[in-house]
Amino acid sequence: MKSFEDAIAFHGHSCGGLAMGYKAAELAAELLDLKFSEDEEVVCITETDSCTVDAIQVTLGCTAGKGNLFVNKWGKNAFSFYNRKTGKSVRLVANPNAVPNNSELVALRPKVFSGKGTPEDAKRLHELMHEYTDAILAIPAKDLFVVKETQEFVPDKARIFDNVVCSVCGEQVAEGLCGKVDGKYVCTPCMHKK
Repeated sequence: MKSFEDAIAFHGHSCGGLAMGYKAAELAAELLDLKFSEDEEVVCITETDSCTVDAIQVTLGCTAGKGNLFVNKWGKNAFSFYNRKTGKSVRLVANPNAVPNNSELVALRPKVFSGKGTPEDAKRLHELMHEYTDAILAIPAKDLFVVKETQEFVPDKARIFDNVVCSVCGEQVAEGLCGKVDGKYVCTPCMHKK
């Protein structure tokens, strides 16, 4: 598995969300005997589109382009991992009591992010966020998540389609992902315009 530093390099900065994603990948790798996915050996269905996902992409090789990363924008720190080779899977749900809540961090974040904070507030927020990230990384992964059974079946492997041309807009579209009207290909956006 790649390192947290690799995740930082990809994501652009260190933060608590990235640390949580790294720890989820770490625990999934341990529980399911996962290695970096060169193709689609490892699948992840994430229930958030937060920073956590970047760590999972880098450390386990789950990407939308390979068809082994599926993002549901439900705002839940929950991640289902599948090992296609063994058929084993696990759903990891963030334990809300695992990381101590810092009331100063909670109060400063909206103030600084809204632009109403002072430069001193921004500096203090940065310090607190760094401490929060370090705290997450120090906690054993098994304590950060509740381990549950997966709720969804492992998605099918990615399919590769030939490109065709939409008869309405003239743009290329994957043949298997468009419809036909009067025997002519129509992409999904054009289909919805009708």
